[in-house]
This record gives sequence, structure tokens and C-alpha cells, in this order.
Amino acid sequence: MGIERGEAFVLRVRDFAESDLIVTLFFEEWGKRTAIAKGARRFKSRLGGVFDLLNQVEVVFYAKAQLDLISQGALISEYPRLKGSMDTALRALSVGKLLDRLLPSHQREQAPYTIFVQFLDLLEEGTPRWEQTAVAAMLKIVSVLGHRPQFTACVRCGSTRGPFHFVPARGGVVCTKCEQRGSDISRGLALSLNALIDRPLARAGIVRMTKEDLSLARELVDLYVRELIGIPRSVQ
Repeated sequence: MGIERGEAFVLRVRDFAESDLIVTLFFEEWGKRTAIAKGARRFKSRLGGVFDLLNQVEVVFYAKAQLDLISQGALISEYPRLKGSMDTALRALSVGKLLDRLLPSHQREQAPYTIFVQFLDLLEEGTPRWEQTAVAAMLKIVSVLGHRPQFTACVRCGSTRGPFHFVPARGGVVCTKCEQRGSDISRGLALSLNALIDRPLARAGIVRMTKEDLSLARELVDLYVRELIGIPRSVQ
């Protein structure tokens, strides 16, 4: 590859040397790539503010085997409404972190890219029941990347009758006859989470969930994600 131009989302940023940035970008065409933006931290740099987390940007870069070199960058969208709320910003950042940890480098991943675009757009539009939409986005992303959790039957014996526990290390629900450890989950909530995976993201809000169910759903999905990306439960 030589000089390339494309649109991407900023998943991760870290300082490098005196004035540079190392940025992890998620492209529709090239997947996840890491690049250096030289001088981006200098006062009056043309790249100043371009590579904030979650920004959608257009970049021109020299493609390398390991670390790409960014020659130009421009902001497309910074999602001001989304970032204007700490709650929505933190949830969007958690989805971005999930992508950063699970995506392979230099490999096109159309399905998770599409989900991420839809998710950010829905939050920016102020979709109602956005927390439910965020749970759905995370479940959809892990599913299309090959880690779909099993909610409709025990992962050990195949029973659909329950009662169930949710065991992240097992990849889904386990009936109480097979195993006693895990987090309690009602059959109704399990079916609702399965529906969030299967329904279009824009319709995630119509899945019936109580406030208590949604709170537990966030907890269970976060536990599952931490299991996938290798963060111990005790680490905050």
C-alpha cells in the first residue's frame, strides 16, 4: 500500500514523543489501523482537536506494515450532542473500547463498522431509551465478531426450561442443574437480550424491558465484555 485516503473513527489516542500522537482508527475499508500524527500536539497544529476520541475524521496516510504515517487529517463529525452528556459519552466510549480490544488489525470488518456508525448516529439524534440501544450495540458487535452469547438454552445441556444463571466464562446461560455459579437471569430477560441481538439497532427500544431488567442487562453485558477482553472483574 502507498498513500491512502479514507474516513475513520478515532478509537484510541496516546501521546508520543514531545508533540506527536499515536491514534487507533477504525476504517470501513481497512478496518482497525494504528498511525502516528506527527506534530499533532503542537500549538496551532492543523491536526489539533482532529483526533479526539469518537471523532469521525478523514485522513490521508502512508500505509505501513506496522505504524501508518498520517500526512493530513480533517474533522467530519465530533458528535457534540452525544458528548454533551457524560452518560452517553461514557457508554459510547465503552463501545469504542470494545472495538479497539476485539478487532484484528488491518482487516476489513464491515458489520461492526456499520453497527458503530448506526449507534453513534442514534445517540447523536437523541434516540429514546438510548441505554437499551447501547446494550444492543455491544451485544451485536460481539456477536458479529464471533462471540454471540447464548441466551435461549443452557450452553452445557441444551435445556430451554431454566432456571438459568448467566456465566460469562461459559459464553451464555447455564441451567441450575448443570452449574450453580453465575448471575441469576430470568427467562424473560434472557429472551429480551436475544431479541436485542436479532432486531435492527434502530428498533432496540421497542424490546420490552423494565428498569430493573435494563440495569441487570447492563451489568451482565459488561461482565461478558470484560471476560472477552481479558479484564479481571476486580479491576475498575
